[in-house]
This record gives sequence, C-alpha cells and structure tokens, in this order.
Amino acid sequence: MDLIEIGEHIRERRKELGLDQATLATLAGIGINALVRLERGSGNPRFDVLFNVLKTLGLTIYIQ
Repeated sequence: MDLIEIGEHIRERRKELGLDQATLATLAGIGINALVRLERGSGNPRFDVLFNVLKTLGLTIYIQ
C-alpha cells in the first residue's frame, strides 16, 4: 500500500465519521496542512503524524 492509498482510506473514514478536515486535524493534534497532504498522499509524513490520524479514526496499519 502506498501513500496515495493510505490517504484515500483516511479520507473515506473521515467522511464516514462525519468529520471535516479541521476537526480531524484538531482531534489528532496535527496541523490542517499536514492532514491535507496526508489525504492527498503527497509529501513524506512523519510516523507520529500518521499514527495519530489513524488512531483518531480507529484505523490500524500493518508493516511487513
């Protein structure tokens, strides 16, 4: 799974939960710009940013 796919999953889950980007960013303790980049699959997100967003959304990621 690449960053674009991860971003798509994050966006879909955020919408399922009825959250806007600003609310999710606040709940995850990250900046809105970091979340926008993450959902677009651009840049190189820090692990803690990705982890906080996934945890907030109730998602997990497995590394093999």
